[in-house]
Amino acid sequence: MKLTKSMKVMGITFGLSVMLAGCNQETEATSKVNETVEEAKSEESEMVRLRPVAEDASIGAVKDYDLSSFFQHKVAMIGPEHMVDEQIIYTDSVGEVGHEIYVYDTEQATNWSLHETSRTIGNLVGIKDEIYWIEYELTEDNGYAWSIFRMKLDASELTELYNGVSMFETPVPHLNASDDRVTWVDYEASETMTTSAVMQYLYDTATVETIQTYTLKEGEKRDGDYVFDYRVSEDGVIVHRSSFADGEKTTKLTTLDGTFDEDMGALVDFETGADYVALGKEGRADFVRLTGGAKQFQHKSTQSKITFDSFRFLPGQRILFREGMNRLLVADLNESTVSYLPSRGGTTSKPIYRDGQIAYAELGDGGLITFYTIDVN
Repeated sequence: MKLTKSMKVMGITFGLSVMLAGCNQETEATSKVNETVEEAKSEESEMVRLRPVAEDASIGAVKDYDLSSFFQHKVAMIGPEHMVDEQIIYTDSVGEVGHEIYVYDTEQATNWSLHETSRTIGNLVGIKDEIYWIEYELTEDNGYAWSIFRMKLDASELTELYNGVSMFETPVPHLNASDDRVTWVDYEASETMTTSAVMQYLYDTATVETIQTYTLKEGEKRDGDYVFDYRVSEDGVIVHRSSFADGEKTTKLTTLDGTFDEDMGALVDFETGADYVALGKEGRADFVRLTGGAKQFQHKSTQSKITFDSFRFLPGQRILFREGMNRLLVADLNESTVSYLPSRGGTTSKPIYRDGQIAYAELGDGGLITFYTIDVN
């Protein structure tokens, strides 16, 4: 795909939802279900159950900031998406149409608009003093035309980094960022083939490159791979993909460097660190070893349907993550413990972790909006 504004993307004929092949006989289906249940029980028996302890105030100094006065005219669903020095950057919708990028200064307690657009902002990430976001809008043929932009925080000019069109239920790219690169997946398709290209923008060289391409051949029996979700951290890229061989489908979770490659069914969320892969599922969070001999850990909730997501690997084998949409927890794998962070209640945003700091928001009753930052010990 060329890096020009005039780029046109071929219509994508392959959607995200791929139907599972069914069994012809009830006995065969029952046998497979029983095998799956036994495998799950075996995996859980190898897990060390994390021991709950009291609320954790030792992770670092917590500071809070009340943004309620800036949004008295509306109900806002916001949360930090990037931070650098004393500035927290976030996005919010503007009425029924459009989105806006804001900067909140924690020292001056000021809040100002950095950029406004009539299009929808998908998500925003940042590296140091530069932010990146994606904007999209519906096309006449029911696709989504999208562009990735970047901007220095001390400048008002934005630069288009990449663009494309998503068709036939193919998702608009979701941006992920580490310390020195921004990652997304770009899809190209025809009636006979679909490619999922893992793309990266490198901060140091200001260039875009393709780091991995997966190809799915369409036909009576599909053959190949299709990426439907992905994450990036300081320790690499991990993708959740459908793999077809002679029409038979398996679902795999794979790091691009090959250190982790396992069959993996439905997940709420996932992330990779230096030594572990974190898996968010209904009712539990698993921390699976990347290297042989390491212990594997699990946090299991008393609520079987509650979800776990937003894993952030911290120093000292600690992992921050979210339970439902209400509380943040920290798993300490060295101590085999799990603890909640202090909370005032309300809806909790997905946390971010940048340059030794955690940031997140709590949205309470009566329009109360509070941002929190934690300098991690």
